[in-house]
Amino acid sequence: MIRYSFQPGPSQLAEPVPELIQEALKKGILSRYHRDSFWRETYAQAQEALYRYLKTPPGWLALFTSSATETWQILADATAGKNTLHITQGPFGERWHTLQSYTTPHSHRYELSLTETWEAQLRFLQTKYGKADLIGIVHVETSIGATLPAIEQLRAYFPEAIIAVDATSSLGGLLLPWEDLDIVFASVQKCLGLPAGMAILLLSPRSIEIFKVFKRSRYNTLSYLIDQASKHEPPYTPNLLNIFLLAKLLERTTPLTEIELHLKRRASILYQELEGAGYVPLVPPPYRADTVLGFRWQDPRVGTLLRAKAEQEGLYIGWGYGENRQTHFRIANFPTLPDEAYTMVMQILKA
Repeated sequence: MIRYSFQPGPSQLAEPVPELIQEALKKGILSRYHRDSFWRETYAQAQEALYRYLKTPPGWLALFTSSATETWQILADATAGKNTLHITQGPFGERWHTLQSYTTPHSHRYELSLTETWEAQLRFLQTKYGKADLIGIVHVETSIGATLPAIEQLRAYFPEAIIAVDATSSLGGLLLPWEDLDIVFASVQKCLGLPAGMAILLLSPRSIEIFKVFKRSRYNTLSYLIDQASKHEPPYTPNLLNIFLLAKLLERTTPLTEIELHLKRRASILYQELEGAGYVPLVPPPYRADTVLGFRWQDPRVGTLLRAKAEQEGLYIGWGYGENRQTHFRIANFPTLPDEAYTMVMQILKA
């Protein structure tokens, strides 16, 4: 029985989710036709709840896809042939760039240096890729717990580019500089605390104007998704449960400004305590994420024992990513986890 999951996705479900699932089952809403008035209204409620909670400017449009991975492909198709730049810190950003490279010969990738300042790298990128049509970034690279700081500065260096952000490990936990972005998307199984199987794609008025006339080439072509979402309808039978949960859950959620402040404070304490216990952070301070913390085990054999001890208490520590599965560990610092959960897991990690 999982008591608390510190996995960085799927992670701890929000506390009201089981109760809301029971409500959906008792009312039989999951057996209703997905295009009747109830579901159009629920779709609209979910959209409005997102706008209020995330504090998006007027005119933004929320629509739903199956995952952030699918959204990479939707955006790659919509920008086929464009001159694009992807700033990456790890495997997730690299995968997005790989999909982009299949649709255009002009897709470039820049691997972020964790030892150089963000401003210096922006100046270099402007000089080399200043004419890029699209800038693709991952706000928090889940594989190592790295973040791009001050992403709003991208607009000053790339004033004409479409700036697209994969915010899978930050949306719902951190405030975003909406006025300086064009596209933001995220899967829901992280900071939003919902079951896996759906992603949110948010489009600015500018990006809507650009892509609403894009020629349809696939079923999930962006122009078709925009047209359907504008009418509060999906293009296919969607993840009805998650749309319902989203509409209901955000009505009960603490304001995002308070959540962000709490997560930042807690992250600072966790970094300090884990470093004090001898664990080595994977990322230097300027690029450390507040929502996913990555560390190296001092001894992987001891790490295996500590992980097993934690699991006996119902505490699930995140594995390292890919080839670093055994040597690294990750701690999700998501809104769905209470402070008492961290007190418990730190007692084990500091033993």
